[in-house]
Amino acid sequence: MHRSYDGGGSAAFWVFFVSLCSWEVMYHIAKYSLKVCLDKHPNRILSSSLVKNATKDQGSNGHSNGDAQSSLDDAKHTLLQRGPSYIVSFVHSIYATGRGIMHLYNLYNAPGIEKLLIAGKEIQDGYRWAHLQVGETNTVFLSYLSYDLIHILLQYPKLGGVDTIIHHLLFASCSVINGTFGIMIFAFGWLVVGEGSTIFLNIRWFLLKSGRGESDIIGTINRLFAATFFLTRIGIYSVGVVHLFYYNLPELLSLPEKSGVPVPLLGMTCGCMLLGWALNILWGYKILGMVRGKKIKKKLQ
Repeated sequence: MHRSYDGGGSAAFWVFFVSLCSWEVMYHIAKYSLKVCLDKHPNRILSSSLVKNATKDQGSNGHSNGDAQSSLDDAKHTLLQRGPSYIVSFVHSIYATGRGIMHLYNLYNAPGIEKLLIAGKEIQDGYRWAHLQVGETNTVFLSYLSYDLIHILLQYPKLGGVDTIIHHLLFASCSVINGTFGIMIFAFGWLVVGEGSTIFLNIRWFLLKSGRGESDIIGTINRLFAATFFLTRIGIYSVGVVHLFYYNLPELLSLPEKSGVPVPLLGMTCGCMLLGWALNILWGYKILGMVRGKKIKKKLQ
């Protein structure tokens, strides 16, 4: 990754290694913290109604034979088993969204080729710092995908199925290609800013699994998730696709010559971007269907 780092591939490797270890350490800290909180302060993690119902369900001998205690145990087990991964995902989504916004801001006014290619370190232009920042974010993003893929495989299929594994492998491959040849830097910004919707998706998961599926706040989180999804993954993403494949097309076609990226690898990267865009449109259609279904249900009640 000589284009993405002044220190070359060795610098990129160390950023990747340290980031990968950091995600794993964060996972174990989250797991330990959840265990302590669930053991000593269950009311702070789980909904008060879930805990109270389980307490009422206790027999005179201190043992439970009812559904309430079973629901409480299931909630604790789910949070302990999958909660740490969602906490790490929550932290990563905040980091990726913030960095994505920064990259879009820094490179918005850059010339066409400066939006697509990181020049070699021998060329110190006005966008060199912004380019290197994209390289760093890309490496951290790759480390997260690698960490998450390991945990998905270890806990398969609880954290994701075959589709999630394929998604991670494809985008990890694109991350390596783009980082190695220093390409698609502005596009990386509008891709990772889509993690903004993941922030609310993770919060929603926690609310549902902690027994707060009927609380007032879940409606607010659902609306925030839908709003950020359509803003980032459909709105900004669609504008980015049009900009890349229409307004930046001559510069895009010149990348094999200027960066050395093989045409098949460039095609793979472009294909994954278009596939991701199509999937976002499909998911957005499903979200709209769910929203319409809830509105109809409300009117009938």
